[in-house]
Amino acid sequence: MTDSALAQTIKDRIEAVKKVVDLLAQAGRGDDLHDLRVLLINTMGLLKRDPGTEAAVDDLYAAAAVLVKDASSGISPAPRSLRILLSASDRFCMRLCAAVERIEPEPERRFKGLEAAYAVQLERFSLNADLDPVGQVA
Repeated sequence: MTDSALAQTIKDRIEAVKKVVDLLAQAGRGDDLHDLRVLLINTMGLLKRDPGTEAAVDDLYAAAAVLVKDASSGISPAPRSLRILLSASDRFCMRLCAAVERIEPEPERRFKGLEAAYAVQLERFSLNADLDPVGQVA
C-alpha cells in the first residue's frame, strides 16, 4: 500500500469511526459497540505503535462501552457521558490525523486487516466460553 493510499485509508477509517460514534450517541446499541471495536483494532493495525494513539483508542472504547451499558439497562445516557464519548472521539481523530503525517514507507508488506479478524475470533471465543460443553449457559 503506498503512503497516499494508506493516508486515504486512515482518513476513511476516521469517517467510519465518526459515523459509528454518532450511532452510539443516538441509540447505544451493542452491535454498534462491536463495530467500533473492530474498526479501532483494524485501524490500529495500519499504524506503528504509538502510546498516545493507543490511549485515545482505550478512552474512546471505554466511553462507548459506558453508553451501551447504560442503554442496555434502560438508563438514558447522561449528558456527561455523551460529552465524554464525543471528546474521546475527537481526541482519537486528532491522533489519527497526526499519525497520517508521520507515515513512513514500510520496509516489508504486512497483512492488513488481520487484527480485525482476530478481534472477531476473540469475541466468538469469549461468547463460547460462557457455554458449558453441552451448549448451555453456565
